[in-house]
Amino acid sequence: MNDLMPLQQALGYVFAHPSLLRVALTHRSAGEPHMERLEFLGDAVLGLAIASELFRRFPDADEGMLTRMRSRLVSRESLLHIADAWAIEGWLHVGEGERRRGRIQSSSIMANAVEAVIGAVYEDGGWPAAKSLVVRWWEPLIEGLDVTQLLDAKTRLQEWTQARGMGLPAYEVTDLGPGQHPRFRAVCKVQGRIMGEGVGERKKSAEFAASRQAWEALHAD
Repeated sequence: MNDLMPLQQALGYVFAHPSLLRVALTHRSAGEPHMERLEFLGDAVLGLAIASELFRRFPDADEGMLTRMRSRLVSRESLLHIADAWAIEGWLHVGEGERRRGRIQSSSIMANAVEAVIGAVYEDGGWPAAKSLVVRWWEPLIEGLDVTQLLDAKTRLQEWTQARGMGLPAYEVTDLGPGQHPRFRAVCKVQGRIMGEGVGERKKSAEFAASRQAWEALHAD
């Protein structure tokens, strides 16, 4: 923990105040000051940096798609990918009890440390430095997004049918009445044929359920 320069070089950012990085790598079991406040800050900075980058890169994506992409990129899985890339486990400072229990390898500690480091960069160098760090390290994850897997059922079905000259799916929704649960029933038609049915407490949820069934029917072996 005395010489953090190798880690800073790996990050591509050299701290004006290395003590911030030291705090970001310190688990609460090792005493004060520890990473939790920087983790709180880093979580917000990461979310904004990813949202800003997605907004710029995907001008045609709607709010729902952007939200799903952001959720994937700030997930525990993504944070652990970055933790491995930074080899952050070797830099963590945890209490002796936690170390004996093998907690230094805990996925939650490593993921939290990544957020804390981002918070530390923000505190040390401001928004430009933090945004640059996030974009640089998350670039492969952004490039690797499988957009088709992130589409909601209705959008995925619509794009699939249009690409095959089958036109737009049509939905017919029946209100079963205020005393009924679920309240709505929907059918999904493709080229006039009923391909899926679904129910839900709202019209949209019933349509989503019907579109999922239609998708499965169209892709059945």
